[in-house]
Amino acid sequence: MKNNLILAFTFASLLLSACASKEKISPPTWAHSKLTEETRESHKALAQHYEEVATEMRNDADEEREQLNHYQTKPYKYGKQIQDLKARSERMIRDFELAAKESQELADYHRQLAGEEE
Repeated sequence: MKNNLILAFTFASLLLSACASKEKISPPTWAHSKLTEETRESHKALAQHYEEVATEMRNDADEEREQLNHYQTKPYKYGKQIQDLKARSERMIRDFELAAKESQELADYHRQLAGEEE
């Protein structure tokens, strides 16, 4: 009985040590290259999206500047509301410019990530 227990223990330890691998398990190289290619394309697509958003925000800021210029050149049309309208336009211009800057920074970041993964 004692011999069977020792034999079983020895067999189990040999089996476990044989199953243990000393090498790291990694995906096949074709899988890694495919993943990297998809990731690179995703970053490029995100960069393009953020650049489009930045351009749109700049255009909106330009439109609001034109409106502010209109308010400043013809204040008599708006009466007492002119100060509120000017302040609103200035805030919107500031917000659009900030959004454009942040979107451009995100676009640059994703372009950088797409370049680093090559």
